[in-house]
Amino acid sequence: MKLAWVTHHLVRDEERSDALLPGLYAGGAELNDAVMRSHAPAGFDIDVIGPDDWATAMDYDRVVITGTDRLTEEAMVALAAKSPLVWIQHAQAPNGARKHLFEHAAPFITMSILHQAHEARWSRVSDHFIHSPVWDVDEVKPGIKEPFALFAARNHPAKGKINARIKAAEMNVPLIELSNVDRATVLEHMSRAQWFIHLPKEFDACPRTVIEATLAGCEVITNSRLVGRLEPGDPKNILTEQPPKFWSLV
Repeated sequence: MKLAWVTHHLVRDEERSDALLPGLYAGGAELNDAVMRSHAPAGFDIDVIGPDDWATAMDYDRVVITGTDRLTEEAMVALAAKSPLVWIQHAQAPNGARKHLFEHAAPFITMSILHQAHEARWSRVSDHFIHSPVWDVDEVKPGIKEPFALFAARNHPAKGKINARIKAAEMNVPLIELSNVDRATVLEHMSRAQWFIHLPKEFDACPRTVIEATLAGCEVITNSRLVGRLEPGDPKNILTEQPPKFWSLV
């Protein structure tokens, strides 16, 4: 099956602002897309199509859309005619064209049950949710925990670095801050951190860092702006189920 993967979450090594990550993945959404494509069953011929080239997707057997931010209203209305699978990874800006796309999606997917409810308030569409996938559920391992808290995120004000500093001070524990460093360094610190602090200033659908901190055995401290977390149960089992669920819907 010829599948068009329409997104602005492009995997490429380029110069970026300090608010994005260095290397191949500008943020968690880019990594989510790459990991999910790596789990594709046999029989799919996938082409990644950027938002400026969206019209080429109209000739494909199936369309997956994982980013709407840079699609024009014209593009969203036209792509809706393909009944695409739409998997959004952060809170969406309401508008008529986006609502039309979500209504015609087959299906419309969010990142968590709480994210699903958040988008349904304005779009009135509520189909499925699928958490961020991981390369390997055993990649992140708990180590011997040490009495420090960890903040790890892009260097963006919405991620709540100042909030993390205030919380660590209230807890009277040292805080290690990691922004825009390589992923291996983040995971190594997660394995040792007793606490992981994520207090975003804006809605955060279901961030990979919180999932990875959960796998690492950290005590996660967050707030009501974190729209979604993993569903109750064994994290490894839940995460193992995500890619097969996604591809069954494709």
